[in-house]
Amino acid sequence: MIENNDRLVYEPLPTRPQVTWPDGKLVAVWHAPNVEHYDYIPPGGASPQGRVAAPDVQHYMHRAYGNRVGFWRMLRAIDTYAIPSTVSLSLTLLEDDPDIREAMRERDWEVMSHGISNLRPLYGLTREEEDDFFRQSQLLATTYYGGRMKGMLGPKISGTDNTCDLMVEHGFSYHADWIHDEQPRPLRTASGGRLISMPYSYMLNDVPLLHAKHYPSDYFVAMVRAQIDRLLRDAERDGQARVACIATHPFLSGQPHTIGAIERILDYVRGDDRLWVTRAGDIAEHYLAHHYDAQLAHATRAGEATR
Repeated sequence: MIENNDRLVYEPLPTRPQVTWPDGKLVAVWHAPNVEHYDYIPPGGASPQGRVAAPDVQHYMHRAYGNRVGFWRMLRAIDTYAIPSTVSLSLTLLEDDPDIREAMRERDWEVMSHGISNLRPLYGLTREEEDDFFRQSQLLATTYYGGRMKGMLGPKISGTDNTCDLMVEHGFSYHADWIHDEQPRPLRTASGGRLISMPYSYMLNDVPLLHAKHYPSDYFVAMVRAQIDRLLRDAERDGQARVACIATHPFLSGQPHTIGAIERILDYVRGDDRLWVTRAGDIAEHYLAHHYDAQLAHATRAGEATR
């Protein structure tokens, strides 16, 4: 077994082999709507905020609003700007909410696992239990969405020392929990199977900004613009293409008072032809096909030279 702190292949970004995106694009931007399910009374009795023992009606219903109302308001904005999206999905919704499932399928959204339900984390699971979790996850995706998933953002961003190894065994190619870089990076696995970290964001994310800190929605817009503007400038300067993820949640970004900010963000993203607006799986496939081997080999040689 590989410990999590040994999985990362370290090398400073400036000394790596060059990463480029199709058609000379400088920054790959992927939108991750987190469409989540919260058990009314989950295993273990947890609640969405950990405020009280389940049922926590206040916070459960706040999140239920996202699937009943907020998702559909966000969908109109996403349609307006034709944004390809990678949904971070509580997979039980594929079976329980056919309206949401079919809306995503019609738009060819990529499904990325966000667990079965967002109150069923992976930490503490045995290897056998986690293996069963991944088996069930791919079965849900295959049965209700027509194909196996490529990536995962762990439920409640949780995992174990076995997670990366089991992801490879179950056909995954990217993991979004690792936010250590501005490019995809190789993750070591026990079998040697290929798995990469996909840059996600806890900063360009409506939960910490709009929910936890209660910043005005204009601040969210300003942060996204500042982040992407700087990434574009850096990529033009050093020739290293970057990744930016914009993470949203329908129960927040789909609110009447915040949807205008999402529209402004999507309008900004669509207004710069240096951006590759795409899905996480497309970024992963391009990186694996064109950059993974060279970056892994170079970083391995560099690491051996310093020992």
